[in-house]
Amino acid sequence: MARIAYADPDRLTPELRTWFDNLPPDPRLFLAFAQAGGTAGLVMDSALALHRAVELPERLVELVAFTVIRVENSEYLRLHHNPREGLLSDAERDAILRGTDAPSFDERDRAVLRLAEAVAKGPRVDDDTFAAARKHLSDRELVELIQAHAFYWMCARTCSVLDIEP
Repeated sequence: MARIAYADPDRLTPELRTWFDNLPPDPRLFLAFAQAGGTAGLVMDSALALHRAVELPERLVELVAFTVIRVENSEYLRLHHNPREGLLSDAERDAILRGTDAPSFDERDRAVLRLAEAVAKGPRVDDDTFAAARKHLSDRELVELIQAHAFYWMCARTCSVLDIEP
């Protein structure tokens, strides 16, 4: 059972109600965020931006997301985070969740996975790991990777601290 009450969908602000009406069938994480009222919209805007306003390819965002899910052991996100069709195969997703390699991962994928893992275990990232990612990513994409990591970490940590039921 969650440690806090979920926000009442009937009492959401118009902005949050719009988000709620467009969510998948299990919106418990959103309803936990909605308890924060004024910042819940910012969280949802950040989620949308990760898929619409970044230069970091969406496949790489998903590599980061599943690395965070594994490192943070987020059962809720493991069950409810569904990347867009074609971004990751089931085998690739499962390999990330096991912390193993997949034959389909290329050099860029592996560098991103290593960097995402290092960021998770941080606070510092060693020079070799950063340099390997740097070969494939622009300055902007490196910052966006860290932002994607932070977003999924926030979601995973919210679920674990508040005992959001999977």
